[in-house]
Amino acid sequence: MPQSPGYRGPLNQVSNDTIPADDTRKDVVTMNGDTPYSAFGLDLRAEPMVLSVPEISDRYYVFQCVDLFTHNFAYIGTRSTGTEPGNYLFVGPGYQGEIPDGMFSGIFHSESQFITIIGRTQLKGKDDLPKVLQIQKGYKLQTLSEFNGKEPVPVPKIDWVPLDPKEFLDARFIKYVNFYLTMVKPYNPEDLAALQRFEKIGISAGAEFDSSRYSPEVLAAIDRGVKAGISEIQNKAENISQRVNGWNMMDAFGPREFYKGDWLLRAAAVMVGIYANDKAEAFYPIAYVDADGETLDGSKHRYKVRFTKDKMPPAKYFWSLTMYNKQADGVAGYMVKNPINRFLINSTTEGLVYDREGGLTVYIQPNEPADLNEQANWLPAPSEPFYLVLRVYGPEQAALDGSWEPPAIEKNGKSE
Repeated sequence: MPQSPGYRGPLNQVSNDTIPADDTRKDVVTMNGDTPYSAFGLDLRAEPMVLSVPEISDRYYVFQCVDLFTHNFAYIGTRSTGTEPGNYLFVGPGYQGEIPDGMFSGIFHSESQFITIIGRTQLKGKDDLPKVLQIQKGYKLQTLSEFNGKEPVPVPKIDWVPLDPKEFLDARFIKYVNFYLTMVKPYNPEDLAALQRFEKIGISAGAEFDSSRYSPEVLAAIDRGVKAGISEIQNKAENISQRVNGWNMMDAFGPREFYKGDWLLRAAAVMVGIYANDKAEAFYPIAYVDADGETLDGSKHRYKVRFTKDKMPPAKYFWSLTMYNKQADGVAGYMVKNPINRFLINSTTEGLVYDREGGLTVYIQPNEPADLNEQANWLPAPSEPFYLVLRVYGPEQAALDGSWEPPAIEKNGKSE
């Protein structure tokens, strides 16, 4: 809906960012600033959709395809489909029409009628932005009918449930679940038993939620359950993976098969960084604590992290280190406003100063360092608790198997 805070454009229409994300972007937590987004939604209720991409051989790109369960069910891009141009077909659940044979570079079947697709096109510095914008013009979306030179099938009207985030915190969340359940039929067999249990409290596809039908005792019990569930998800989010040198070695995103029924992991992953990639696509170590296990907090300490020459993040494409506050929900948040408009440092950042051994030290603090070399490598921090995300795009085997470990974030004095 246009009035939604996260609205980008109509369904079934590509929406390209013309600048990389920064501190003003607050529609999604933990966004990256390395790859201007091409994010859009597909509505597959009427007919399949075709996404066409041009040849892209001079940089990394990816289209990550996410269903309503937040499963990463399909990928298009450098790693998964290569650099050649292609046409890719997306088919919704229950579609009965004919699917042409041999016409597409790939055919992907979604569990939900709505899909979110997040395209990322690598930006190699400020002067490179015009090239990114030119590539984005080659991303094309059309219905299967239009692809075949015919008129598109009319799309049914959507009766959206008016959005009020406060209602997610009590029994009223049920009306949202009931709406979206209509978009995931036929249900996956893995979910059937749970859905039958949920019917006891009025969770059923398309059913209306009317609080007057519940006794005060039942409503109170559901509210307590919601609060307990959110607390459990928050706890899991803060301890979502193995911790190495203070970094949570994130491996929490993937297709349905990846989760093996672990819905708590899936929910916690969404809280930490909704729409993050599979580890094979991009590895995301996240640091909430320093080398001493203490919460990172710019109001208390200055910090530094040193990557030795032989311990640089092992990326086939590139890597980045990005700063975030926790202002969304106390766990995750957004990029941090700062006087030099630097929200991240990555392997293509110009002007970084490497030491004699070829290592790189990043200085993390609210105030500008006095030393000129430290200024060049300064990643501004807020005067409050924060977290860091290290993105390794196209992780090498050392990152995938754990033989590479990110260095600990060390205290570098008290904050001024």
